[in-house]
Amino acid sequence: MGNNETKLYDYLTGALIVLILLLRRFLDTYQSFATVVFCSLTMFLLLVGLFYYGIVQTVHKTILSRPWSLLALLGSGVYLFVLLVPLGLFGFSNFIKFSVPISGNQFSWLTVNRYPLALTAIVGYFGLVLVGIYFSHFALNLLAADGDHPIQGLKQTVKLMTLKKYGQKLLLLFSMLVGICLLILGLGWLNRLLPNSVLFFLSQGTIDVVAPFVEIVVIGRLLGIQFARLTGKGLITGVGGCLIIFSALFAGINPAFSVRPVGHPTIIVHRGVINHNAQGNTITALKRNSHYHFPFVEMDIQETKDHHFICAHDNDVPIPGHGDQEINRLNLAEITRFHHVDMFADYLRTANRLKQPLIIELKVTNSSDPQMGTRFAQQFASQLTVLPHRVHSVGYPFLRQIKQRIPQINVGLVTMLNFGNIGKYKVDFYTLQHLTANPFLISSVGRTGRPVYSWTDDSQLSMMRMEMLGITGQVTDQALRLQKLRVNYQRDRWILLLNSLQNYL
Repeated sequence: MGNNETKLYDYLTGALIVLILLLRRFLDTYQSFATVVFCSLTMFLLLVGLFYYGIVQTVHKTILSRPWSLLALLGSGVYLFVLLVPLGLFGFSNFIKFSVPISGNQFSWLTVNRYPLALTAIVGYFGLVLVGIYFSHFALNLLAADGDHPIQGLKQTVKLMTLKKYGQKLLLLFSMLVGICLLILGLGWLNRLLPNSVLFFLSQGTIDVVAPFVEIVVIGRLLGIQFARLTGKGLITGVGGCLIIFSALFAGINPAFSVRPVGHPTIIVHRGVINHNAQGNTITALKRNSHYHFPFVEMDIQETKDHHFICAHDNDVPIPGHGDQEINRLNLAEITRFHHVDMFADYLRTANRLKQPLIIELKVTNSSDPQMGTRFAQQFASQLTVLPHRVHSVGYPFLRQIKQRIPQINVGLVTMLNFGNIGKYKVDFYTLQHLTANPFLISSVGRTGRPVYSWTDDSQLSMMRMEMLGITGQVTDQALRLQKLRVNYQRDRWILLLNSLQNYL
């Protein structure tokens, strides 16, 4: 591209960034699946159009009269779109992930099988990335070819791609990711040193302008777009500065940055343990720490093959001569032969005697009996209503079974993948994994008026971040640390800048 074409490309990129900010703000308010699809499609078409303009100006050819080449170019755009989704897609990935309409049963199946699914997805994604980088010049060679011959463009791409060029592309992509990460962390560090509202919003504006601009330019280079060395950069610098100020003002009216945390989050003692002072999920730990009178003790139970409920977190137990065996597939006698376990019935009676409310996690595996929730409710209905005990689980069908038989008990959904439109599920509260929880997810389920807990918040940073995002309660192994923690919204607002890592990485 010449000097004028490069300037126009930069201006169009700036206009696209403004549109991205407007669409994201629109989706913050209107979160239906249809609006997410419409806004994502709009952004996709404009992004592909921008890259098409850059490639056309690079090779000085067009393919508007070549249907097969147009189809191949559209396929390349879809491929690029898919590759960008795990990298945040300029903030759209969260909206896409949390708007997918999946049933509670499907959500539970995905969560229970998350490890093999996640491993498959990660391996598959990196495979697609490596292939995509190798063929990233395909669109350029497609336009440069004479005639409507996509296969010829593909062969030309393979012919021109050397190991050195491939390594340079990988290095460029890696540098982009590291650079954006350092930008966000650096501005977060600066705001921690100099807590100031103007600096904070300018920093957020800088991230929302510079990060997508860098990503679009780098992707353009990977596609083979050639940019001219600009002269007279004053106007471009001025436009960029105005764009940052606009983005900063836009962030200033965003409710996510103006809503103060309401009170101190409810403290929930994880597995009944505080600072490793006992073995988790045991009556000993419950007795030792109940005198602190924290609002809840969170603990885990498993059902054995012969339908006894025991206190245990892990799905497997080691059986001599047989390796690790799933609790759901073992009778109680087989387990107690080699391991001491506390029965949940004893644990619950002790909690009631000590007047310690519980949040009971009903663990679920692929081997769980389909009527486990019904059986749990039948066995413990009278004891579960003595105190305001709660039950949460990744197993949505089991929660519904419990709720149907004990309507007065609160049931909650435990999330790990944070995927799907979970705000529509019939539960009383949510327990979100803190690493993948983000402002959009927390606000979307929180605006329903139901409590939103996070787990497991052990570091001071995670505790502060979750409180800044307006979480209702925190499950933690460090209850005493959380009890002493005091968050100052003005001083600690720098933590909110770190949420941008999910939008651009």
